[in-house]
Amino acid sequence: MNIVIVGAGLMGRLVALDLHRKGHQITLLDRDTKQGKQSSAYAAAGLLTPLGEAFKAEPNIVAMGLAALQKWPALVASLDEPVFFQQQGALMVCHEQDKGDFLRQQRYLQQHYAEHPMHTLDRAGIEALEPELGRSFNLGLYLPEEGQIGNRRLLIALQKQLQRYGINWLEQSDVTSLCAKSGQVSYQRQEQQYSITADIIIDCRGVNAAETHNGLANSSLSTLRGVRGELFQLFAPEVNISRPIRLMHPRYQLYIAPKSKGFYVVGATEIESEDKGPMTVRSALELLSAAYSVHPGFAEAQIRQHVSALRPAFQDNQPKLIRNNKLIHVNGLFRHGFLIAPIIMEQTTALVEAMATSQISLATLPHNQFIQVQDCD
Repeated sequence: MNIVIVGAGLMGRLVALDLHRKGHQITLLDRDTKQGKQSSAYAAAGLLTPLGEAFKAEPNIVAMGLAALQKWPALVASLDEPVFFQQQGALMVCHEQDKGDFLRQQRYLQQHYAEHPMHTLDRAGIEALEPELGRSFNLGLYLPEEGQIGNRRLLIALQKQLQRYGINWLEQSDVTSLCAKSGQVSYQRQEQQYSITADIIIDCRGVNAAETHNGLANSSLSTLRGVRGELFQLFAPEVNISRPIRLMHPRYQLYIAPKSKGFYVVGATEIESEDKGPMTVRSALELLSAAYSVHPGFAEAQIRQHVSALRPAFQDNQPKLIRNNKLIHVNGLFRHGFLIAPIIMEQTTALVEAMATSQISLATLPHNQFIQVQDCD
């Protein structure tokens, strides 16, 4: 089938890859460059920590995250370019004054996810796992199944893989309208207007998808909103942390994701705002002071980058596949993009394959119980 994918962030690239490998002809349209620096996936840490998210996320998100953890290694291995993938567990820690919140979350995990290994650690246990953190914490919880992925390396690897496959990728092309009935996509590129007609359109633009649907009374994207997230990239060669750390706090949950060669991602805020401006002083103070409280070595870290982005979310913070004639919206991954992306990719491909054979049975889609699929026909 001739398929146009609009939006080349994480989901657009993954879906393009999967559908191309299944023999479909793909055109990729995106207002950004191929580097994808305007995507929410660029402003992420690539954490694959479903149990770490369990206290705030719905059970179906945790289930998708656990299933996706099993799929990432094969997906990464199928790419020609190397991508950092680590599954050496994650560590949750708390300061003494926040012990009550930590114990409440620990009990929640033990009651709801007892089948997954988790180990309560004292100071000695933390030192054995992360030698430079034992002096700061007396209590921790080790979740050995958790992991992380190099989010920016993955975007680059997917870009190069799609280019090797000869995908028709029209970067810096701003979509102005989508027609669900005809499959026509109109877009502007270098001040010229174009249109292209597809058998199926897949809209993966995240928050930007609302731009071409605002004002439509029955728009399926009427509740889509942006949730602001901010993070730092720090260079701290004197700090030695080997796995993701999550600091439990009553107001926010800080994470520190060690990448390679002394780089760390520290994040992230979660603010109900669609402000696209730079990071605020309040956010900077909270993130950096929390990072310093985890490891005083971050006091000498170099701030290499601070980024902010809007994460797409529906009212219920659930991901959705919404089909309307020839148009499929893939949206609402909220703060769980990398966590659940392989499952959403499979769902999207399964829906396309079902549409191609005119034997659409949404109930039979794999993992259908995990995500909400709406049919607008």
